[in-house]
Amino acid sequence: MREPSSFRPVVRRIFLVVAVLLLVVLAWGVISGAIQQIPRSRTLGQRVETAVQVAGGLLSLATVLTSFRWRSWGRPVRAAWAGSLATAAGLSSLVWGPPMVMVGLAFAAGTLLAALGIIWLLGAGLAE
Repeated sequence: MREPSSFRPVVRRIFLVVAVLLLVVLAWGVISGAIQQIPRSRTLGQRVETAVQVAGGLLSLATVLTSFRWRSWGRPVRAAWAGSLATAAGLSSLVWGPPMVMVGLAFAAGTLLAALGIIWLLGAGLAE
C-alpha cells in the first residue's frame, strides 16, 4: 500500500471528505439506533451493549473533531472509537439474539477492519 503522503492533494482531500462523511453518518446511525434500543434493553448485557453503542457514536464525532482540533488527542480517540464499535458489534449478536460466540467474533473482527479502513482514509486525507 502506498504512503498516504504520496497521493496527490486532490485525492487526499477526497479521502478526507469520504472519511468525515462516513464518521458523521456512522455517528448518526449508531446514536439513533441506540436511542431506539434503550427502552427495549432488559438485561444487563443489553444495557451494556447500548451504552457502548452510544459511546461509539459520540467517539465517532470526537474522531472528526480531533482530526482538526486537539490533534494530540486524535490517536487515543480513534483507538477508543474503533474498540467501542467492534465491542458493540460483537456484543450485539450475543445479547440481542441467541448467543453465538463465533458470529459475535466475526462481527467484531469485521467491524474492526472497517474502522481501521476509515482511520486509514482519515490519515491519508490529513497527510501532508
